[in-house]
Amino acid sequence: MSFSVQPVNLKKDLKRCIRFRRDAWQISHGNLEDFCEAETKDWFQFLAEKYPEGFLMILHQDEIIGQLEFRSRIHDSTGEREGYINLFYLVPQWRGKGMGQKIHDYTLKIFSDTGCTRAFLRYIPGNDRAEAFYMKNGWIKEGKSEGKRGQLMKRAL
Repeated sequence: MSFSVQPVNLKKDLKRCIRFRRDAWQISHGNLEDFCEAETKDWFQFLAEKYPEGFLMILHQDEIIGQLEFRSRIHDSTGEREGYINLFYLVPQWRGKGMGQKIHDYTLKIFSDTGCTRAFLRYIPGNDRAEAFYMKNGWIKEGKSEGKRGQLMKRAL
């Protein structure tokens, strides 16, 4: 089972990206109460302009099966390079089949290849599936959960 990626084209992919983000929000938070489409569009515009290499559609053959958002050009206060994963998303029929692991490994390889020494992400406590996946892959909780911002996790690369 293989996959490929292509940059998000907001003119063509915006509705799909919103749909994917809305579903991810529902899974993480259990509701859509605070989901804001306008803020999501602004976020997508930021990613498309500043981090296009990390704003990707995930494809299996020619079918779009998910979305990946990450930033690999972040520097900490000492100048070390870090990676940050904003979203791993797969459509429901591709969950639990090993594709998430492949996308995870792909993203960490990009971080390593671009000189990142560690990676960060957040998940919303209560999303037990995400928490178990990250813990299985060596992610460690950093500090306490920050309410709606979620639990920060880190991983050395």
